[in-house]
Amino acid sequence: MHRRIAPLFLAVLIALPIVVPASAAEPSAPTPSEPTVEPTPTVEPTPTAEPTPTDEPSDPAATDPTAAPAEEPGIDGAGVVAPAPGGAPDTEGRFIVMLRSGADPAAVVEKVRVRDGIRADRTFGRTLRGFAAKLSESQRRDLLADPNVVAVVPDGVVHLTQTIPTGVSRVGGRLSDVAAIDGTDHRVDADVAIVDTGIAYHPDLNVAGGYNCSTSDRTAWRDRNNHGTHVAGTVGALDNAFGVVGVAPGARVWGVKILNDDGYGLISWYICGLDWILAQRDPDDPARPLFEAVNMSVTKAGSDDGNCGLTNNDPLHQAICRLVAGGITVVAAAANDSHNAARNIPASYNEVITVSALADTDGLPGGTGGNRCFSWGTYDKDDTFADFSNYGADVDIMAPGKCIMSTVPGPGYAYLSGTSMAAPTVAGAVALYKESRPNATPAEVREALRYLGSMYWRTSTDPDPYHEPLLWVSRIWSLGVFDFAPAAPTPARVEAGTTASVPVNLVRSTTFFERVHISITSLPDGWSGTPVPASLLGWTANAGRLSVVVPADAALGSYEIGVQATNQGRTMTTTLSVDVVDDDPTAKAPIAKLVPHVKMGQTALEVGVTWPAATDPTSAIAGYEVESSENGGPWSGPVARTATQREARYTLKFDVPYRFRVRTVDAAGNWSPWVVSADTARMHPVDDRSSSVVRSGSWARRTSASAWHTTVTASGSSAAAISMRFTGRGIALVGPKNPERGSARVYIDGRYITTISMKSASWTSRQVAFHYFFGNSGTHTITVRPTGTGRYPVFRLDAFVVAR
Repeated sequence: MHRRIAPLFLAVLIALPIVVPASAAEPSAPTPSEPTVEPTPTVEPTPTAEPTPTDEPSDPAATDPTAAPAEEPGIDGAGVVAPAPGGAPDTEGRFIVMLRSGADPAAVVEKVRVRDGIRADRTFGRTLRGFAAKLSESQRRDLLADPNVVAVVPDGVVHLTQTIPTGVSRVGGRLSDVAAIDGTDHRVDADVAIVDTGIAYHPDLNVAGGYNCSTSDRTAWRDRNNHGTHVAGTVGALDNAFGVVGVAPGARVWGVKILNDDGYGLISWYICGLDWILAQRDPDDPARPLFEAVNMSVTKAGSDDGNCGLTNNDPLHQAICRLVAGGITVVAAAANDSHNAARNIPASYNEVITVSALADTDGLPGGTGGNRCFSWGTYDKDDTFADFSNYGADVDIMAPGKCIMSTVPGPGYAYLSGTSMAAPTVAGAVALYKESRPNATPAEVREALRYLGSMYWRTSTDPDPYHEPLLWVSRIWSLGVFDFAPAAPTPARVEAGTTASVPVNLVRSTTFFERVHISITSLPDGWSGTPVPASLLGWTANAGRLSVVVPADAALGSYEIGVQATNQGRTMTTTLSVDVVDDDPTAKAPIAKLVPHVKMGQTALEVGVTWPAATDPTSAIAGYEVESSENGGPWSGPVARTATQREARYTLKFDVPYRFRVRTVDAAGNWSPWVVSADTARMHPVDDRSSSVVRSGSWARRTSASAWHTTVTASGSSAAAISMRFTGRGIALVGPKNPERGSARVYIDGRYITTISMKSASWTSRQVAFHYFFGNSGTHTITVRPTGTGRYPVFRLDAFVVAR
């Protein structure tokens, strides 16, 4: 649980052991017995060696054979597995004496003690009858001669097999070529500072040293709380065939103790630890920091001022910003309050990688692991957002944080839960990533891990809409390479006075996905340009362009543009050839079409004149002009249209031929020739009473002053039909619309086209309710059949219009 503390104290993000009942009352924050904190020395001490293991508290379960065994790890218990002190026991001269069935082990042990001086240290009476003891050769021979003894066999060493924690499996750790988890102790070459309760000696950790800011003894960075050692194991437990394995096996972990043994500390202690971290330099390159990552599974109430603490005078924020500016990636737990992480620091700081927790029970995707894991008072369902985890827009990434097995003092192993367990999973991923990418900035590390992350978890359980990716390390390979693609055989063509688009392309190796920044290094005099986009991120993100402004007075000819691509300190350059040319765009012929939802006049009808998009070999199309000619007369004044507007409306008199023409202009100001429509356009109306209109079934003739030629033909019978045979390139159906009109089905040449409704909220006459365009002129038949349905089934036809 997350302990509530006084404002001036900093608490560890309590990683709740599964064995702690959720109903237990939260303890109040103790007042630390605060030693005098020494001023930060001008010259930082070098990292100190780990105190001897005898300084660590002993584990009764490991030394007292009568102690109750730890709970079995699993559904509702937390187990601590502690190997015997001193590593593997000595088996020289040790034997197991097996007795005959029916023999009394206690009586035999007493007899051989008196007779042969043999002292049994363990006696068995249920699984088998016998005892264990250290024997000389003569004692062994005497026992073999005893009729109660069946056999005397050498004792042997057993040891833990290595467990891959479910959290490591769930983030793809077993699939990572860099982690290379195979039971062989090959270590990730990275340093990770664990800002926590310290780190204890443990045979499953590569503990490199540490620094203590919780007391005046800077060497006392040992862990008597469990939290810091557990975090360290998740980061980098050794891949050594026993115990557990971390995300970055064998990474060097450093205990930066800023919290006392109860898990509390002061902000000043915290800053003391960060100050020491920033002072440490890489022994092979003093210009670089020693640490690749810092893990902060600690929290305090607070918020981000968005200005590195300079606005609200937040000293912790200022310190962390300087750490990040120094090239060190900082990972912070989101905290365990089930509220927005914006209310906690350092989780809310923009400069850190903030980590929420996933509830995972089986180390596999898919959510099929059930709810075997009990902690924080609940059984979380597999692959769901952990119920205790903070959330919100400040969270960058997610990692497993429930029922995570890792190292603890003793030495031993334990299951713990909390975002404290999720954060070091990400810190381990940072170590994997940085091993082959020493020049990657903290921002680049965050971006890479988020890009590689997976959304393959139950995002519907996220308390907010900002679904963070789940960490996925299997695709963290060694840093790949990139370059510019070979130059195109034909130079890019541009025109003077335009903003031209010049392609720029990359090639990537199969292991390279990182962001590549594009910049222009040289341009011809008077030119300007900008990469679009300015960078490319992704496995296949290779295609970009330069937006180049070519001055209007640029002479025809060939020019060169210098381009540079950079990634993590690597730079590639190339030169792009550009030809300035002068060419004209090409326009396409327009055509007049019937349009829907317009009102037919008594002597004319509005139509739409459209044309295909123009083309230009070099420049963008900037606009169009269209003109009309009535009955062979002069061309009208031009109607201007933009590059995306390819239609103009004209009202055509009935049975009068019209022509249209279009021209286009490119971005360079070059106009195409006029392109005239292939055919004339003529709109021919046909009244409902025309002899060419054929009726069948029940139709009624009505008069209407608003109708074309004052007549309409009406029917509400589904057995009725009205049709007309015509020759043309298009057909339109005209009729009145109002709240009391029905629907009709429309057929062209016997094929059903659509059903039209003449119902409308308002009363309108002579409405184009249907239109159909064929493209080429031909002879066709239109048939209309009322549906005969609805409260008002009557359909009325006023006229047809044939586009010829």
